[in-house]
Amino acid sequence: MANVEELPGEWRRARYEYRVWGKHRKARKLLSRLATSETTETLEDCYLLTDDPAWNAKVRDSTLKIKHLVSEDRGFEQWASGRYRTSKSTPSPFDAIFEALNLDRPQKGKKFSIERAVKELDDEFDVRAVFVTKERVRYRIGSLLAEVTDIEIVDSDEILHTLSIEGDDLDELASLRKKLGLKNEPNVAVHQAIDEAC
Repeated sequence: MANVEELPGEWRRARYEYRVWGKHRKARKLLSRLATSETTETLEDCYLLTDDPAWNAKVRDSTLKIKHLVSEDRGFEQWASGRYRTSKSTPSPFDAIFEALNLDRPQKGKKFSIERAVKELDDEFDVRAVFVTKERVRYRIGSLLAEVTDIEIVDSDEILHTLSIEGDDLDELASLRKKLGLKNEPNVAVHQAIDEAC
């Protein structure tokens, strides 16, 4: 596990996250009541699953977003994240995958289909592409962010339900987790839950 201070500049933005799975109806209602703002969105993502759970990579809108697990504290995981538009700035092993997918095509004004691109990945890349559609509600609670998301795995009947809280202040996060009644729930990142469901 990398230390956040040792990471390149584009990786230094790191937040603590706590993500649980299931409907958690009471916690969802409480989040809505506690929130100072609320937004709804629909997202299409392609997760690039590898054998290393410390890497969470996905393609959204022709941009590669990578999160790397840098620490764990009090049940919260701290993930550093970055968005990449060129293979030169992309960390290994995803730089080679970026090139293989031709993710720079949209910046050059060329047509791009992520569905076609993942089919052309060689066997040399130990990566599995999984497409999902997310229906997400995001909340702001003071300095913290929260979300409730329903994730449909494309070409399957599987729909996953998740709730997460994230931020920089561990004390505030621990307090919100307790208030939501989630303290004893396992913290599982999105890419790991999708991998287990497929």
